[in-house]
Amino acid sequence: MRILKRIVLFVVVLVVLLAGIGMLLPRNVHVERSASIGAPPATVFALVNGYRMFNKWSPWFARDPEAQYTYEGPDIGVGAKFAWASAKPDVGTGSQQIVESRPNEAVRVELDFGDQGNAIAGFTLVPEGEGTKVTWWVDVDMGAGPIGRWFGLLMDRMIGTDYAAGLAGIKTLAESLPKIDFAGLVVEQVEVQPVMVAFVPAASARDDQAIAAAIGAGYGQVGRFMTRNGLKQASAPLTICNTIDESGYQFDAAIPVDRAPEKGVAADSPVQVKQTYGGKALKVVHKGAYHGLEATYNQLLAWMASYGYESAGPAWDEYLSDPGNTAEADLITNIFMPVK
Repeated sequence: MRILKRIVLFVVVLVVLLAGIGMLLPRNVHVERSASIGAPPATVFALVNGYRMFNKWSPWFARDPEAQYTYEGPDIGVGAKFAWASAKPDVGTGSQQIVESRPNEAVRVELDFGDQGNAIAGFTLVPEGEGTKVTWWVDVDMGAGPIGRWFGLLMDRMIGTDYAAGLAGIKTLAESLPKIDFAGLVVEQVEVQPVMVAFVPAASARDDQAIAAAIGAGYGQVGRFMTRNGLKQASAPLTICNTIDESGYQFDAAIPVDRAPEKGVAADSPVQVKQTYGGKALKVVHKGAYHGLEATYNQLLAWMASYGYESAGPAWDEYLSDPGNTAEADLITNIFMPVK
């Protein structure tokens, strides 16, 4: 009996000792990992400022390809929310929502693991030469009890490995994307309504003067068609890009009209009438000379690749300024890109 009492006493003392030491351990645990990535901060920021690309670099996605994913809120930025549900313990269930987004600098996320608790995590980005240093961090409250605090001693090893793998995934993905820095590009997601346009197909070489001449000639044809049919211009003229490559630029020179011609349009008429695209699109405002539009388009395409958007049809330009009485530097052109 004495031996049994001593064993019980030893166990009690040990438990009390461990509990006491546990209460002295930190309640809040911070884990972080960093990586240097050969891509501009804007590109890296795009990969973590939303969840369209998350599973392309996530360290957990491959562990359960059958996991269920749901998305809420906006596609990117504050309010974007991502939830997952998996039967596998090392993936589990939970959600995360972006609560702070500072362009090309930082993202902060609230994590909800249900009964397992909550946490705050995020990314900080710092320019590093022509690349970016990225730090992925998490702060976890281990609770008031000693058991949770003891468990906190394992958090760096457990989470740090996954964070290092995730950063490696971000690095591989970011360095495979277009090397175009789109920092400063303002992209707005909009719902566009279809409009009726009178248009003529046109083509030109990829030369500023040739393009301008082709657009002018196309608008001239459309204008004469509108006069013959008693149509009125309803809004700013457009060019709808069909194809553009080294061989040239093929487009529709289009003017929105108030109605369709009463007598219809002959099949052999060089000018036709149609409804434009309606639905989800990205909008960028280009200010300045028309010859700068190509650079803006290249930035937009790099932005789309980084955020995971796919084109849903031909882009178009809306010319809000009259180049005949507006200084070149003050010309305003809206670019619209239909997206899925």
